[in-house]
Amino acid sequence: MRIVLALCGAALVAGCSSVPAVQKVESNTACDYALMQRIEGSWQPTLTARYWVNCPQVRPASTKS
Repeated sequence: MRIVLALCGAALVAGCSSVPAVQKVESNTACDYALMQRIEGSWQPTLTARYWVNCPQVRPASTKS
């Protein structure tokens, strides 16, 4: 019984521990902010959140010869 209580206590402490802060990383590539706004503006179900881990990259214009 003590083992079960100890495991429950450990799970509670682990679940309530703090999450490390997210740091913004600068890169040389350009983000496609227009695409991000279109995706953010689209319909979302209630109680959902979108977090960008990697921003969509601007695609170079395709050249057709």
